[in-house]
Amino acid sequence: MTTLKEWKENRPNYSLLETLAFTHTSFPNGYQVIKDAFSDVVIAGQTYKPSSFTVSEPEQDGTASISMTITFLMGAEDVRTIMKSWKGPSRMSPISCTYCMWASSKDSSPILTRTLYVKDVSSDATNVLVTLSLTNPLTLGTDKIYRVSEYPGLRTS
Repeated sequence: MTTLKEWKENRPNYSLLETLAFTHTSFPNGYQVIKDAFSDVVIAGQTYKPSSFTVSEPEQDGTASISMTITFLMGAEDVRTIMKSWKGPSRMSPISCTYCMWASSKDSSPILTRTLYVKDVSSDATNVLVTLSLTNPLTLGTDKIYRVSEYPGLRTS
């Protein structure tokens, strides 16, 4: 069986469709985009909006960190607006992003799927840079929440 890398080398790049789907309770319908399209595209019953972005896959240098970087070029204002709706108590649950690669818009399942967590979002005047990670960023570097009911000896008088 051929690997994805071998398959991509033998097949022209222009026919591959790349999609991103951001999901969170703050985003009522989610945020789905497709790379380099001119109009909305329906794939497997899901409607994707056109956008211009680049995906940088992780370096294969032997490190254990699995991450992906997405740079939104056009339509960056939509990404800023969507990410700004992630506020208040809803920030206690992470944003997940599903990256899919499709051979055709008529396919029912993608040839490649990766679901990662949004680790960082930064922007400048024209671009939005989204960093994705395999690890949930909300579980890193956080202390256990202090509750007096669990630690009655620590109650102050």
